[in-house]
Amino acid sequence: MDFSAPLFDQLRLHLDGTHAGALNMAVDQAWLEQSDLPVLRIYTWDQPTVTIGYAQSLAKLQDALPGWPVVRRWTGGGVVFHEGDYTYSVIVPASHPWAETTPLESYRLIHGSLAAAMVANGQAGSRLAMPEDLVEGPFCFTAPALHDVIRGPVKVAGAGQRRGKLGFLHQGSVQQVRLTPDFWEKWAARLAEKVLITHTTPPGVLERAEELTAKRFSLPQWLAERDDLLN
Repeated sequence: MDFSAPLFDQLRLHLDGTHAGALNMAVDQAWLEQSDLPVLRIYTWDQPTVTIGYAQSLAKLQDALPGWPVVRRWTGGGVVFHEGDYTYSVIVPASHPWAETTPLESYRLIHGSLAAAMVANGQAGSRLAMPEDLVEGPFCFTAPALHDVIRGPVKVAGAGQRRGKLGFLHQGSVQQVRLTPDFWEKWAARLAEKVLITHTTPPGVLERAEELTAKRFSLPQWLAERDDLLN
C-alpha cells in the first residue's frame, strides 16, 4: 500500500533534547494543550527508563521490571524499555480535523508512513504487522499489535495512543534499527506538505510541562493508581 501522501498540510517538527521520564511525558501533554498545529516531537531520555501504559497495573508488572525509573504514560499500550531507542510523539490538537481519525486508522496511517520512511532509510522489509503476526503480552516489543512496524519476525516500532477533548496523542518508540541523523526531518517531510522546525520548547509549553511533572507524572500515586493533583 502506498503511504506517500502527506497526512497534514502543516506540521511543527520539535527536535527536543534530553529529559527525565516524567518531564518527557509532561511536555507531550503540554504541547497537546497549547499547540495550534500538529507536532512531531523527537526526544531522548536522561537515563534508561521504563514507561508503562495508562491502564497497566504496576503491582502486577513490578517483579518483571529492571531497577530503572518507571513512568506511567498518559497513553495506552504496553511496557516499553527506553535504552538507546528512538522516541517520538505525534500530537494533534482537537481543533484539527485529523484528531477525529479513528484509533485503528490513525495507527495504520502513522505507522505506514513511518515504515515507508524506514525503508527509504535502509531498513528494507519494514512493513505493518498483520493479524498473523500478532502476539499477546504486556511487553510492547515482544508483542506485535496490529499495524505495528516489523521486519521479519522482529517488531521495530510500536506506540500508545490517547484521544479526548484536548485532541490526539501518539507516543512511539523505534528499536533494533539504526536511523540516520536526518531521518526525522525526512519523515516529517513525508507527513506534511510544510514543516516548521524548532529546537527549543516554547516558554508556555515548558512552564505547563513543569507543572504537569510536579502535579501528575512524577507522583508516586500517579504511577501506582493514576491519581494526581490536577483540578
